Amino acid sequence: MRIGIITFHRAVNYGAILQTYALQETLKKYSNKVEIVDYRCKVIEEGVSPFEGFRKKIGFSNSIKKMIFRVVKNRKFDGFSHKYLSMSEKCKEKRDLEKIENKYDALITGSDQVWNYGCSGSDEAYFLDFVKKAKKYSYAASFGYDVLPATDPFNYEELLSDFNGLSVREKSAVEIVKEKTGKTAIVTLDPTLLLESNDWDKLVNDKRPIKEKYLFLYYIREPKDLLKYAEKVAKEKNLKIISAKSSKEFLLKCSPKDFLSWIYYSECFVTNSFHGTVFSILFHKKFAVELDNGKSTNNRSKELMELLGISGRELDISNTKKIWDNVDYQAIDERLSSERAASLSYLENISEGRDVI
Repeated sequence: MRIGIITFHRAVNYGAILQTYALQETLKKYSNKVEIVDYRCKVIEEGVSPFEGFRKKIGFSNSIKKMIFRVVKNRKFDGFSHKYLSMSEKCKEKRDLEKIENKYDALITGSDQVWNYGCSGSDEAYFLDFVKKAKKYSYAASFGYDVLPATDPFNYEELLSDFNGLSVREKSAVEIVKEKTGKTAIVTLDPTLLLESNDWDKLVNDKRPIKEKYLFLYYIREPKDLLKYAEKVAKEKNLKIISAKSSKEFLLKCSPKDFLSWIYYSECFVTNSFHGTVFSILFHKKFAVELDNGKSTNNRSKELMELLGISGRELDISNTKKIWDNVDYQAIDERLSSERAASLSYLENISEGRDVI
C-alpha cells in the first residue's frame, strides 16, 4: 500500500513533529511507500510565523525576543523535517491535494488535534474530504475537547461517513464519534509510544548538550508550582536549570534532536507536557509531572501513567525528594509493549488495505 499521512507536521512544536516522525517510521515497517502530505494549512502557517508576537501586540521587547527565537527554532525544525521526514510536493490549496490523491492507496489523518476547528481554522482537509478513490483512515485523531462546543462547525456524520477505519487518542473521542456518526472508533497510542526507546536513542546526539549536571524544565500549559518545584530540586541537588522557555543554552540547541537530547542527558526532568511525560518514560528518567495547574487537569499524562501503572510522579511542592524515588521501568516497559500490540495491529490492517470499522 502507498500511504500518505496528513497531520500538523508544520507546527513548530516538539510533540507535533515527533509524533509525525514516529507514525511515519512505524508505517515504514509495513510499507515501503510512506509519505507526509506536505499540506500548508493557512492557520498553522500563520501560527508558526516569527512575526506572531507583533500581530498579538505582546510588547515590542518581548516580540523581538520571541521573533529571534522563532527564526532560530523554525530553521532547526525545517532542517529536521528535510532530513527525517519523507514528504510529498507542497500542497498550498485544496486543489493541490486533489491532484496528488492518486499517488496513494490509503491516506491517514492524525495524530494530533486534527479535528479541532480552532487549531485548523475549520479546515476540512484533515477529514480527508479531498479523497475520492483512496481508502481513508484516522490514527489517534483528536477533537481537542472532551465535549464539543456548541460553536463547533463540522458536520461529522458527513465528514466521517466513508472512513475505512477510525482511531482516536482519547476515550471521550470514542463517545463523540458514536454520538455524531453511529460508528465505532478505537483508542490507539500516541505515535511516539509506538517506537521503542532504542528507536529514539538513534536521534539523540552523541554528546551531552552541556558539561554540567542539569535539571531540564519543559512546560506547555501555564504552570502553577512547576517553576518553584524545579528551583527547589535544583538547589537541593546543586543542578543547573535548563528551561526550554528561557535558557540561552536551549535557544542555541533547540532542534527536535536537541530536545530529545536535553531530556536524555538530564539528571531529572520536570514537565507538564504530555510528550514530556512520554519521553520521560521512554528514556527511563527521574521525572515529575504537574497534572493540575489550578485551571485544568492534564488528563492525557494522567491517563498514560494510569495505563502503565506509574505512581508517585505527580509533582508535589512539599516533597521534592519523591522525584528521586526508583521507578520500576522493567514492569512499565512490559505493559507498554503489551499496549502497543492493538495499535500496531490497526496500522498493519491499514497497510494491507483492510477496513477496520
